[in-house]
Amino acid sequence: MKKILNISILVAFIIAMSTVAFAMDMNMDHSNHGKGGMKGSMHDGVTMMEKGIAQMKHGAKLMNDPATMNDGMGMMNKEMMPMHNGMKMIETGAEGDPHQSMIKNSMGNANKGMMEMMKGMGMMKKGTDGGMQMMNDGLQKMEKSLEEVKAMSGM
Repeated sequence: MKKILNISILVAFIIAMSTVAFAMDMNMDHSNHGKGGMKGSMHDGVTMMEKGIAQMKHGAKLMNDPATMNDGMGMMNKEMMPMHNGMKMIETGAEGDPHQSMIKNSMGNANKGMMEMMKGMGMMKKGTDGGMQMMNDGLQKMEKSLEEVKAMSGM
């Protein structure tokens, strides 16, 4: 009987604490959740994109060899989110800049380049011809867009 009482008290305590924690979480401010609230400067975004492009180029080279294709694919997939975050940081950092619309346009082109690169990755995975060329074209578009942003912002 004492064991049942102890277990019941323990379960009641756990439920009470989890309810309190849930209620506290409900009162938290989630106003930025899902709204692209990337924190960082434009310079941070440029640095993040430069690093991502360098890693993706290395991944593309690895994908040339069937023995290291999966490693290259993994490396490139790993850099997708940091690249998107870097683009978002650049767009956010450009707010108020005299070149804001051109920077936003360049980031749109970088995003199109990323989509082209991803399509090329899919083609490579399927063994379709032209996948490597499409990946490299996408990477070049991303790099060109980043260079445009750097020129406009004086970096």
